Amino acid sequence: MKNDLNKPYFTPMVFWLALICVLLLVYGFGPTEVPELIYLSLEPVCLLLAFVFMYYFFCWSLISVFRLGEIGWKRVDYAWLLLASLALISATQAVRVDWFQTDYQLAQQAQAGLQRRVATEIEDMLGVEHCKAAIARYEPQDAAQVSSLCERFAALERTADGRLSVLAEVKVQQALEDIRGEYTAAPIRQWLQGLSESLKELEQQRAEVRRLYGLVTVSATERLYSYFVPLLLVIALALRASKVTGEVLLKAPRRRKLWLIINRRVVIDGLGFARGARARLDEALGNWRVARWGVVHLGCNFIGAPGPQDTPVPVTPGFYESEFQLASLADFDSSEFVEWAATQTIDTLYLVGETDAGLIGRLRLWGAAANIEVLVRERI
Repeated sequence: MKNDLNKPYFTPMVFWLALICVLLLVYGFGPTEVPELIYLSLEPVCLLLAFVFMYYFFCWSLISVFRLGEIGWKRVDYAWLLLASLALISATQAVRVDWFQTDYQLAQQAQAGLQRRVATEIEDMLGVEHCKAAIARYEPQDAAQVSSLCERFAALERTADGRLSVLAEVKVQQALEDIRGEYTAAPIRQWLQGLSESLKELEQQRAEVRRLYGLVTVSATERLYSYFVPLLLVIALALRASKVTGEVLLKAPRRRKLWLIINRRVVIDGLGFARGARARLDEALGNWRVARWGVVHLGCNFIGAPGPQDTPVPVTPGFYESEFQLASLADFDSSEFVEWAATQTIDTLYLVGETDAGLIGRLRLWGAAANIEVLVRERI
C-alpha cells in the first residue's frame, strides 16, 4: 500500500526548502560573519521563507500524514503556545538589563566615591605635608613612628601634584597587615582602624557592583539563545497558521473526485479504433492530473486478463497517487482501500477501462452505502 503524500502541501514544502538551502549556500558560506542558522534570524527575507516552509511542513505532516482530528488540533495549541513562550523568555533579559541599569550606575558611583575616600585617608597619613608636620603635631614617641612610616613609603610613585599614584595606594593597602604588627602609635592605630573600615566598605561595594554587573550584562548563553528567538516565533506562527488550515478543512472538508485504475492498466476497445482510443486515454489521464482529480490504483490479481479484442494500456502510478491491493471480492469490506476511503471526503469515484462485472457491482454497492457516486465506463 502507498498513501499519497498530498501534493498540495508536499510540493510547495520541498520547493521552499530548496530555496532556503540555496540562500544558505549563497550567503551562509559566502563573505558572512555569522553561522548559517543565525543568518536566518538576521534577514527578514530568510525568516519569511522559513515561515512559508514551516507552514507547508506542518500542513503536510499534520493534515496529510497524521490527519489530526478535532482533539488533535486542540492539542496543537499547547505546542505553538510553548514555542511562543520560549521566544518571549528573551524579553526578560532586556527587562532585567533596563531595570538594574540605574542601580548599577549608582553602585559604580558609590564605589568611585569610596575609592576616593580611601585615597584621601592614605594621603592624610603619608602625604608630604603631614609627614613634615608630624614632629610638631604628635608626641615625640608617636612622631618618631609616624616619621618612620613616612620614610618607609617615601619612595612610592607620586603624581605631578605630589599625591600617591594608584599603584602606590595598592602597595600601601597590601602592607597594612605588616604595619599593624610593627607600629603601636595612637595616630597610626586610629588611621589603620579608619582605613580598614573604609576598605571593608569598599570591598562590599565592589561585591555589589559585581552582582549588578551580572544583572545588566547579557551572558553568552542568553546571547546565543536570542539569535534563535525569531526562528522560534516563526515556527510558532507557522504552526498556528497550519492549525487554522487544518480546522477549516476539518469543518468544511474538500470534496474530491477520484479516478480508479485497476491493475495499473486501462482496457481499450480494440475493434479497429485502438490508436484513436489510446490518444483519447492519454489526453484524459493528463487532464485528470492537471485538474487535480485524485487517481487511486487498486491491484486485483483475481481479475482475468482482457480479451483478445481488447488492448490493455499500462498506467504508471504517479508519485502522489495511492496504491492498494485487493486479494478477493470477499475481502473488499475489510480492505485497505475501503479503510483509506473512509478517511477521505470522496464525492465521485470514476472507474474507467475495466469490464469485470463482479468488481463493478461490488463498487456500486459500496458507493451506495458510503454515499459516493460510482461512475463506470467499461471501455474507451
